[in-house]
Amino acid sequence: MPRIIAVANPKGGVGKTTSALNLGVSLAIAEKKVLLIDLDPNGALSLGLGIRPEDIKTGIYEIMLGTAEIPECILRTELSFLDIIPCNVFSHDREIRLNTMAKNRSVLRRKLNDLISKKKIFYDFIIFDTPPSLSDLTLVALFAAHSVLIPLQCSYFAINIVNRLLQVIKQLRESVNPDLEIEGILLNFYEKNTRASHRGAREARQLFSENVMQTIIPKNAAIGYAAFEKKAVAMVDISAPGSLAYLALAEEILRKNTTENLDLIDESAVEDNALPDQRPVLNQVPDPDLP
Repeated sequence: MPRIIAVANPKGGVGKTTSALNLGVSLAIAEKKVLLIDLDPNGALSLGLGIRPEDIKTGIYEIMLGTAEIPECILRTELSFLDIIPCNVFSHDREIRLNTMAKNRSVLRRKLNDLISKKKIFYDFIIFDTPPSLSDLTLVALFAAHSVLIPLQCSYFAINIVNRLLQVIKQLRESVNPDLEIEGILLNFYEKNTRASHRGAREARQLFSENVMQTIIPKNAAIGYAAFEKKAVAMVDISAPGSLAYLALAEEILRKNTTENLDLIDESAVEDNALPDQRPVLNQVPDPDLP
């Protein structure tokens, strides 16, 4: 049975889509079958894999509308273990209608559970990217998910807003989704030489204690460059600090959810005050000249 993870945070600009994309790719590199589902009307997850609007015949819009089934809307990617259901909302009217359809918050849960129980789809992980809000589309993902991964920028304002999401998770756990867990709070945009990042990481661990992931994602130019290339960072420069961090995140999640002994990098831990500088065990991917 696949592990269904919603990547969510009501605050924008915290690296939510970047985390969903790079986690999915890192798990696929580990030869885990991954389905990404883009629930953000901005469609950034789809764009991040180089999927153009003209490449999409059906997507999340038709699934929510009921005119297409999930298997019809799955697109293959250049990685053999990674598929995606794109978001194909290309007008304001379609976005309004998608948000209206999302008021049926259990629709994706029913569809996914039916396919999984009938063994019509086979994935190890299903990962939702969600809008930067606590909208009905985010709730659609939270209704269907087993767990929530919360990317958190190491700043005061980002830390402050996470409590709203945690309250919603608690309410859902007490009502419609009792199995919903916190996969972890992922510290993001970490700058190890700044007092602000150090303080943000320290306060996050004090506030959220065991929910904070051991892995920390650094602020890294290679991650931003990879976005321009419409790829995950590991597909551009697998030795970059950002690549190593997302591989470490995938390993941490695998260790949490499986009993396999899988080493994606030489050491899985990413310290508060130091990021891994070791090379991955995986084969080197040719990289362009990075600034």
